[in-house]
Amino acid sequence: MEPGGSILDSIGQEIIGVMSPVSICMFLVVLLVYSLYNPATTTTIRTATNLVYMDSPTDSTAQKLEGSLLNAAVFIILIAFVTFLLVLLYYYNFTRFLVQYTRFSAFAVFSAMGGSVLLSLIQHFSFPVDVVTFCVLHFNFTIVGTLCVLSSGGPFALKQSYMVALGIIMAAWFTKLPEWTAWVLLVALAVYDSVAVLAPGGPLKLLVELAASRDEELPALMYEVRPTVDMGRSGIRGSSLGLLVGGVTGDNSGSNGGAVELQVVLRNDNDNNEN
Repeated sequence: MEPGGSILDSIGQEIIGVMSPVSICMFLVVLLVYSLYNPATTTTIRTATNLVYMDSPTDSTAQKLEGSLLNAAVFIILIAFVTFLLVLLYYYNFTRFLVQYTRFSAFAVFSAMGGSVLLSLIQHFSFPVDVVTFCVLHFNFTIVGTLCVLSSGGPFALKQSYMVALGIIMAAWFTKLPEWTAWVLLVALAVYDSVAVLAPGGPLKLLVELAASRDEELPALMYEVRPTVDMGRSGIRGSSLGLLVGGVTGDNSGSNGGAVELQVVLRNDNDNNEN
C-alpha cells in the first residue's frame, strides 16, 4: 500500500488481484469445454465423485437427484477424512511428508490429468505433433510446474500461471461428471468448505490455528497475489494472508486486537516498500 493510502485501497487491489485469475480460469474453462465437449461421444467415468451412483439417461429425475446426493455425501466424507488425516500428520510434525505429498498431487494433476486434456486438444484441432515432441513438451511442462508451484524462488508470474493452469485442469475434469452429480457436488463442496473453515473444530480452521501457534507456513497449493515476503520465522505470504492473520487474531482476542494486528501488517508492508 502506498504511503497515505487507505486500507480500502489495499483491499481493493487484493480483490482485483484474486478476481483476475479466477475470471481468466473461468473463461478458459468455458472455451475448453465448448471446444472439446461432445454429448454424443462423452462417456461417464468412474471416479471418487460417483462411487455409489452412475448416471443413466433412462433414470428419472428423482433417481438422479437421489444418486447425486449419495455421491456427494460419500465424496464429502472422503474429503473430510483426508483433511483430518492431514491435520493429524501436521500435528505430529510430518511436515516434510506433507510437502512431498503436495508435490506428488501437483505432479499427478499436471502429468495424468493435464496430459489427457492436452492430448484431447491436439486430437480435436489436429495439431501436427509427433509422439516424441509431445512427450518432451509434456515432461517439461509437468516437471517445471511441480517444482514451481511450491517453490519460493523462480519467476513469480510463472508460478501464478501454473496455479491458474492447475485450476483449469481440475475444472475441466469436473465437467466430465454427470450434470446432476456435478451441480450437487458443487453445492456440497461449498457448504463443506464454509464449515471446515468457519465452524469451531473445523479441520481447516484447526490447521490454520495450529500453524499460527507454531509460527509456521502451511505447505499448500495456493494462488498468491504477491510474492512471498520473508519476515523472519513467520514467513507472512503477502498482505492478503496478513489480513487473514489479523482476522483470526481478532476472533480470539477481540476486535481491537485484530485492528492492531492489521495495522502492524500494513506498516510492515510500507516499510518493505520504502526499503
